[in-house]
Amino acid sequence: MKEKSYMLAVPEKEQDLMDLEGMLSRLAQAEGIRVLSENMDSDIMKLDLIVEEDQCQVEIYPTGFELPEMYRIQHFFPDVDIESLQRAETGLAVEMIYGEDPLSAYHAQLRIIHALLPDKLAIFDDSSEKILSGQWAALAASSKIPPAPRYIYTVQAVSGEDDIVWLHTHGLNRCGLPELEILDSSKDVYQSHYSVIETMANRMLEFEEPLEPMEPLFLAHMTKEISLISTLVPWNQAVEHYDEHMLGGKTDRTESHNGNTSAIFVYPTYEDFQEGQYAPLSIYDEYLQDNPLYMVTTKETERMKALAAERIEYMKQTLGCGDNHILVKLGLEVDDEHKTEDNFREHIWFELLDIKENVLTAKLTQEPYYIASLHEGYTGDYGLDEITDWMIYTPERRITPDDVYLMEIRK
Repeated sequence: MKEKSYMLAVPEKEQDLMDLEGMLSRLAQAEGIRVLSENMDSDIMKLDLIVEEDQCQVEIYPTGFELPEMYRIQHFFPDVDIESLQRAETGLAVEMIYGEDPLSAYHAQLRIIHALLPDKLAIFDDSSEKILSGQWAALAASSKIPPAPRYIYTVQAVSGEDDIVWLHTHGLNRCGLPELEILDSSKDVYQSHYSVIETMANRMLEFEEPLEPMEPLFLAHMTKEISLISTLVPWNQAVEHYDEHMLGGKTDRTESHNGNTSAIFVYPTYEDFQEGQYAPLSIYDEYLQDNPLYMVTTKETERMKALAAERIEYMKQTLGCGDNHILVKLGLEVDDEHKTEDNFREHIWFELLDIKENVLTAKLTQEPYYIASLHEGYTGDYGLDEITDWMIYTPERRITPDDVYLMEIRK
């Protein structure tokens, strides 16, 4: 059962919320959005829409709010925007049931919000408990490419008085998926466990059918001999393996985290999978801290490549400016003996040295796994169409294709 996706948009000017006719007019004129019906029920406007090819049922209404203290602030906000948010009292709630493609549905919700309220300070994504920049949302809504899957959910790390850390997500239930947990993590390794939970969430968001409990899922190569094969265990079974008073244990479940949520465990061997003998993720802690090679699907690689290409002018304009340093990830064909259906290109980072027309000159910053002729430090020329990602390092911060709203703020 999918939960509704709840978002609340905070306008720059509160009086914009009073102009329902103007909001609906903008929605009807928005590219790629078609309004099928409008129906006012009490103070709630119910809309049937088609966004691109997907039909959506959306409910919108103004509502009061208080600035959530525990939400993750996902983006940078100028001080003036923070002050305005602290003074704001009313926003526009936008509720929606997601369809079969969670990423397209999330993108559609952002596009609907932007059409209704193009001038907004922020969006509170209540389902994932995060605060999004209004400028980031405007760029995301105007893009042909959906945002990264990680925006759909938030991974919270809760620590107690001892060394134990409890990782759990918020936001996956709106996609018809269980929230994910890692129990009995620690302050030394929880960041490595964070990568595991994020990789698993991203993979599950692409599945046509939900991952079943105890079903195996490949997540990473930790060494050439050891693979990380994960599985899901419903929370009420998972807590039986731990002290009931542990953080995230049975006694923590009386009021929350007792619905559709599952913990991540692993199958150390194929025989363990056959016998249903799962083990805690912690058995791999020493390997997880040594940069395992996590699985990134072809679909996600293509999404990242498309966004990098769409926003490449932001990267070009910073080349040679001040102390900026640019890295580009190139997807290069692997050697014949390593080619498989799922392994045709290796995506590796280069330092960008120059761009002339559609050719870039770059220096390899790492040792490839599957291309014997290339080594760290090699400099060569490549086509712009081989870029699958890029990063700009400025003296103040790192900027990726997802972060170009920062450059708009500076303007």
